[in-house]
Amino acid sequence: MAHPLKGRGALSNPGGRFCEHTTEAVDDGWYAEEVPSSIATSVEPDRARSIISTNDSPDIPFEQSINPYRGCEHGCAYCMSGDTAILMADGTTRPLAELRTGDSIYGTVRQGWYRRYVKTHVLAHWSVIEPAYRITLADRTTLVAGPHHRFLTERGWKFVTGTEDGRARRPHLTTSDILMGADVVWAASRKVAGYGYVDSAITRKRDISGQALKSEARLGVAGIEPLNRAMRLYDIATGTEDFIANGIVSHNCYARPSHAYLGLSSGLDFETRLFYKADAARLLTAELAKPGYVCKPIVLGANTDPYQPIEKRLQVTRSILDVLGGCRHPVSIVTKGTLILRDLDVLADMARDGLASVAVSVTTLDAELKRKLEPRAAAPQARLAVVRRLAAAGIPVGVLVAPVIPAITDYELESIVEAAAAAGARSAGYVLLRLPHDLSALFREWLAEHYPERAQHVMSLVSALRGGRDNDPRFGTRMRGTGPLAELLRARFQLACRRCGIGGARSPPLVTTLFRPPGSGQLELVI
Repeated sequence: MAHPLKGRGALSNPGGRFCEHTTEAVDDGWYAEEVPSSIATSVEPDRARSIISTNDSPDIPFEQSINPYRGCEHGCAYCMSGDTAILMADGTTRPLAELRTGDSIYGTVRQGWYRRYVKTHVLAHWSVIEPAYRITLADRTTLVAGPHHRFLTERGWKFVTGTEDGRARRPHLTTSDILMGADVVWAASRKVAGYGYVDSAITRKRDISGQALKSEARLGVAGIEPLNRAMRLYDIATGTEDFIANGIVSHNCYARPSHAYLGLSSGLDFETRLFYKADAARLLTAELAKPGYVCKPIVLGANTDPYQPIEKRLQVTRSILDVLGGCRHPVSIVTKGTLILRDLDVLADMARDGLASVAVSVTTLDAELKRKLEPRAAAPQARLAVVRRLAAAGIPVGVLVAPVIPAITDYELESIVEAAAAAGARSAGYVLLRLPHDLSALFREWLAEHYPERAQHVMSLVSALRGGRDNDPRFGTRMRGTGPLAELLRARFQLACRRCGIGGARSPPLVTTLFRPPGSGQLELVI
């Protein structure tokens, strides 16, 4: 049984889901070294080539975000065959197994009515051994992928395998699906293994940046068959969260689970091995200065907290805010850190022009429970004090009740909304506990340590809210759950907001018309 470490939320450090090997401690009766009572934090630069991430999920009310840090000190508790041809940014293709971090490739982003091709970079590369499936398309294109890999269809992202009900229920490929991809592959070679065809008129490399994702190719799914054997499969993380594999748009699979991209654990590694965006201000300035940049609100803290303890020393978030403030670019922040009060000057200045809003995350009002859930985060009353200070400074502020944990924190829903309204919050939202990937095992471990008498009951409620599973990744339900319990939570929350006189989860829209790109100021005439 793992035991809590001082100042840490996770109890253990299981191997990342992309690691080939895992280790397990066994007491063989010989001498064992003393287990430390704490673990020091290490901080390393994250040499990203771009800094703005894009999102097109219907569950999330923003399209752009920046995460200054990978990993978080607060301590809050998919793959393809290696020979798959990946479309590189220069128009050639390269086998997936041979890609390396930093390589320039094509991905897609949603712009208006269409997804369009854009150049992006490989942020991480890994392999895993798991059961393989062959997907055959109507044009005879074949793809070999693991069961958890996702492809873009005309009906949205779908996993390779799944069921219509039960624990394995999820959106999955069927022979009625049509995949999204390119008619041709702009490659130097006339014939690329794995692609259905290459248009003979295309004889040179082409830049397809900005072109809409349209296709007349026959990309209907003709068959999905298990290969009945495990294979070494590969995957990558990219700046657009997708890539073009054998001509098909393929998803790379979001904060603790994202540490697995680095070959690290979602457990203690996530809390103790931190990475910060080096040169964040310079990268952001360069992206905002691009001729084709379209101003849309940027969210800080969508994945990890921008005001975790190391921000006091590194000031990455502050440097980003200075750039955004200077360009009059709108920004929204999600945080549970009191350090945000350091930046009241720039936030208040931006808020006067409708350029800034903040959501403070409040999980519980119980200080003892907070110590178990979020050992290094600010106390509940301190977070409410942040709400009060932000509101007094004229900054639109709301409260995010997250995560709502059944039989642990759900009874506090009304009291948190009431306390937030009294502190000056204009809006409130909530998110039901989510347990993607490695988090399910970590949360079960946490329950067994802190609430053994109700652990089984908690997980049974989670299952009831998630369609019989620990987690439901489907758009439209993953944030709030399904079933009678989910409807009851929704009704309670709405009633609490009406009674306290505050709005729903979304603040008034931020202003985008004041944006001025870096370096666009009028030049002075020197005589």
